[in-house]
Amino acid sequence: MNKIKALYVNEMIKISRKYYLLGIAIATVIISLSFPFLLRYVIYELDFSSGDGSDPRAYMEADVEEAEKRLKNSEWTAVNKDLTIETDGKEQTYSMTLYTGPDDLPFLLSQKNSYGDILANYDFDRYPIDDTFLSEEASASYRNFEEDLIGMQMTPFEERDAVWLEDFGKKERARDLVRKALMEHDFMAYCDGLDLGTNKEDLLSSDPDSFRERYGPKVVRKLAASDPAGELGVDDSFYMMDYIYDIDRKQSLLDSGLKERGKTPRILTEEDKEILSNSIKILKYKFDRHSMYDEQSSTAVQLNYTMGNITQYGLIILLMLTAGSSISMEMATGSIKSLIIAPVRRWKIYIAKLLSIITVMLMASVLITLFNFIGTGLAFGFDKLPPYMFVSGGTVQEMPFLIAKILMDLVQNIPAFFYAFVAFMISCFTKNTGISVGLSTGLLLFHEVPLILTTSDVPQRIMDFTPVANMDLMEKCFPYVNLMVSELDFTLFSGYGFSNPLWFSIVYIIVLLIAVLFTAFEEFVKKDIQ
Repeated sequence: MNKIKALYVNEMIKISRKYYLLGIAIATVIISLSFPFLLRYVIYELDFSSGDGSDPRAYMEADVEEAEKRLKNSEWTAVNKDLTIETDGKEQTYSMTLYTGPDDLPFLLSQKNSYGDILANYDFDRYPIDDTFLSEEASASYRNFEEDLIGMQMTPFEERDAVWLEDFGKKERARDLVRKALMEHDFMAYCDGLDLGTNKEDLLSSDPDSFRERYGPKVVRKLAASDPAGELGVDDSFYMMDYIYDIDRKQSLLDSGLKERGKTPRILTEEDKEILSNSIKILKYKFDRHSMYDEQSSTAVQLNYTMGNITQYGLIILLMLTAGSSISMEMATGSIKSLIIAPVRRWKIYIAKLLSIITVMLMASVLITLFNFIGTGLAFGFDKLPPYMFVSGGTVQEMPFLIAKILMDLVQNIPAFFYAFVAFMISCFTKNTGISVGLSTGLLLFHEVPLILTTSDVPQRIMDFTPVANMDLMEKCFPYVNLMVSELDFTLFSGYGFSNPLWFSIVYIIVLLIAVLFTAFEEFVKKDIQ
């Protein structure tokens, strides 16, 4: 054991003296620390300051002034009249108004009426309109309903009937509800107006088309139950609605028993069901605690994972050169003869070299992750990097971002680690470092080619035995990583679409690794070194 230790220390000293490896490591560290700053402040000039600096009270005053000016210069009239309409078999008299004028009259009057009311009665200091989702949307909805009502009152008296009256009454009640929601910050009143209004697409001003496609009244009502006073900001509210939408979508898949909907749905396995159930628990956990992360946090996390993908290329070069030159370079220079003639068994030399390569693998992976974390944290703030959440014992647990990212990167780097061992094996057969590094790197790049074949007619069982289906374990080991932020692209090597269980992939990797290392061992121990 002492001899192996001494040989191991000697190997680590020799690796530390390979200055080209040190240069690659330093360059990777510099990129890790500087690239986040370059992206944020130089290339994209990202600015995450909230708001645009405008005063909603000032622009409302300007809009009212503009509306009054245009109304003054327009020809329009408002005629009041008592009109008798038969409803439910009974005739009733209603006091009504008929507006006549240009096509933009409803817009101008609604702007003057609603904004004038808000300016006179709204508490801007307590609930700044641009700061909360409810105040921003309710104020826009108030004006929209007022515009609809004035537009309806441009219908001639003789064309108004019971249907018109019922529609007008609904819009009027909906307007009053959203006004109440705005003035009293009552989110449920806003939801009632959302349900009552016939033109529900007008109730949200931010991006109604996107909203109708992704959300709906039920989602907004669930948000209101969690935030009855409407105190959440716009971005935070959309985060919360994202949680609600994802929970409902995952629950729908769980109830259907299908992994995906479409032409070729797949039946959920028990593992799939467990992941879906746990994902719902995590989303509910985040929803209940209002655990949201702003745009800066989402950008920081995405950038950190992008940096991991970029610096992984530096790690690949470092590992391939370390492993590929471990034996072949010493054979080529003849320096290995001093070890061979020493009174030490050759298998101990082999173990020492193997341990030194493993040490470099682990140290390089952890240090690169650490420097990526430091660079991103300094550029965006360490508090912007959220924990990884998972379920253990039926309850949601949190793992600090740095620890989770170290483990994730170790798992993500499994293909690079494996092909570094392949480079080590090839170096035992050749005296040429270029061949061992080149071949192993080529195999690593070829590693993803089977993904192209997933769209072909190759049987799934055959595809399941390819390296890409078993060495890329991110999705299997960290199935909830995409719940940290939305649309997270977390891996350079991605074996999506494969259904192999984790235990099968682990056995697959161990078998291949034993075959590679045993072949290298046989060649190194039994080869006659000249």
